[in-house]
Amino acid sequence: MTLLEIIFGGLITQFLGLNTRYYFFKIFNKNLKKGDFENDKEDIGSSFSQGFYNFFIGLIVFILLSFGVVYLLDLFHLL
Repeated sequence: MTLLEIIFGGLITQFLGLNTRYYFFKIFNKNLKKGDFENDKEDIGSSFSQGFYNFFIGLIVFILLSFGVVYLLDLFHLL
């Protein structure tokens, strides 16, 4: 159970989701900081919404990366 929490909480939400959102919006607005997309501990509503968006985007990126790796492994006949 702890491994799932590390994977979903740490990898998907905090790494993939946060960085994907940050670099995507950084293209359009050069003045953004990573802290703008992190969970705000003081505001519960903002904390929930940022965490939800990070998780949702991170999950999509994780699924796309998984399919990409499986496709490459199949392409090179390693599966």
